[in-house]
Amino acid sequence: MSTASKVTLAASIAFATGSFIFINYSQQAERSALRQGPIKDAQRMAAKREKSQKQKLNEAEHREQNELKAKYQELQPLTGEIIRGEETNP
Repeated sequence: MSTASKVTLAASIAFATGSFIFINYSQQAERSALRQGPIKDAQRMAAKREKSQKQKLNEAEHREQNELKAKYQELQPLTGEIIRGEETNP
């Protein structure tokens, strides 16, 4: 076998091996990405549930504030009168 044929054979073997390794690596990366899909979906759904819990807490606080406002309006009713701090000179 000539030197050129040995180099060609070695280069083709190296190329085939490199291609095989690259393809296997890329397939494994794709599989792991596909497996992460349901996990990410579950995390997204949990975040939505947490968001709705925040909304529930906000609504409860809003109701509480409205009750306090009504209670304080009963104690000291609000009028449309505007009190100005203008002084009159005698």
